[in-house]
Amino acid sequence: MSGFIWLLAGLGGVVAWCMVVLSRRDRGRTTENVDGLMIEQQALLRARGMRGDVRAFTADVGRAGRRFGSPGHRN
Repeated sequence: MSGFIWLLAGLGGVVAWCMVVLSRRDRGRTTENVDGLMIEQQALLRARGMRGDVRAFTADVGRAGRRFGSPGHRN
């Protein structure tokens, strides 16, 4: 029975430690000036464009006209 209590106490300690770490993690990460907001906005737009490029590439790979991966394809 005491082993179970120690296990629960250990799990409670881990949960408390995780809560402290996660609550401190977000401090000071907000951008307070216009320049920082513009940089963040540009980074988000670049990331959105890169995701769109990847989606367009992967959609284009499987087209029937390219014959990639078809049974008649030879190496």
